Amino acid sequence: MASMPRFGSPEQPAYTHVASRYLQKGAEEAGADNVVTGVILNYRGFDTNGEVTVIFTACAATAAVLVTSGSRKKEKPGEATVPLSPVVGYVVRLLAPFIALFAFYVVLFGEVSPGGGFQGGTIFAALIIILSVVAGRNVAERVLPARVRPWLQIAGPLSFIAVGTLGAVLTGSYLGFPHARGLLATAMLMGIELGIGIGGATVFASIFWRLGDEP
Repeated sequence: MASMPRFGSPEQPAYTHVASRYLQKGAEEAGADNVVTGVILNYRGFDTNGEVTVIFTACAATAAVLVTSGSRKKEKPGEATVPLSPVVGYVVRLLAPFIALFAFYVVLFGEVSPGGGFQGGTIFAALIIILSVVAGRNVAERVLPARVRPWLQIAGPLSFIAVGTLGAVLTGSYLGFPHARGLLATAMLMGIELGIGIGGATVFASIFWRLGDEP
């Protein structure tokens, strides 16, 4: 800590050649028009791979902690206990498709514009939580059925493994992206973004439901 640059010091990494390299060569080397996406998924892809693994581990740990033998409530939280306001119900039904569409847009276009899998997945998870609070868990689970949630929760780490392995075959290094900006590099980035979005949304919603299951 004592050897770290002082706050505002020109010797900080952000003020060295690294930042200018990202800005000048990011689109060419990382294959993404959005510099932030290129940094997150390419330059520091190992770090992001670890982050999505930590998020999935948090979901698994939450499930493990809250699963108890015999102490769980018999009744499953389902329908909302408070009657649904017609106004609230109408607003939610009106906005839900647009929120879902915006979430998918943020996920898929994070490669060329601000956004990405984390942001889009969080937006979609917020929609699921709103549906759970307003209309009840039974209604929200129609969007994320229990039988498919375990497979969707691991979408983030699996997408990194798949794309990382493909990168190893193409470039000789795990999570290596072809330097040439083309359809393949874009597809690899979008595959990771989609996996992060699906996995993140499912994990956040599952943690919310697990906390509601706690006795």
